[in-house]
Amino acid sequence: MARRRAKAAQAHARVVPEELPVSARVAWSYLAAVLAVLVAAGFVLVTNQTLAVISCRDTADGAIADCKFGWAIWSGLAGFLLGLVPIARKLKLDWWLIASMWAGVGIWVAADAIGQWWWWLLALALPAITALISANWHRGGQLRRWQLGLLIALGVAAVADLVWWYLNG
Repeated sequence: MARRRAKAAQAHARVVPEELPVSARVAWSYLAAVLAVLVAAGFVLVTNQTLAVISCRDTADGAIADCKFGWAIWSGLAGFLLGLVPIARKLKLDWWLIASMWAGVGIWVAADAIGQWWWWLLALALPAITALISANWHRGGQLRRWQLGLLIALGVAAVADLVWWYLNG
């Protein structure tokens, strides 16, 4: 009788999988994106009331609104990217998903098509796309190297796209 109680009282160790299934990866990436958007919104509110007020005064007529909108875009982008890292890591998402999300958001923002329907559709699909392109499909080492090379190239393209957009915008 005492042995039964001793076995029942022992805690069973939880087995945490090293990699999430693709369906769970997509779901968790949506949750991470939504939470990172909330962090970005808070970051925009704080910077728009502090840094934007200081830097956007003494500009020409009508340019104050443009200056504050520019601050909102860049601070929102920074807030999203910085908020995504701890959230995604807490949700057990890997660095490749974070890197692909950063690249996707950078290219998405630099597309500068807020009035277009496809821009909003891409915003809704971005977490799923990044979860799928960064997932390890277990199809061999060579495919994984090509996949990771593509993700690095997308990251470089996103940075170049944002720089070009900032300089020409």
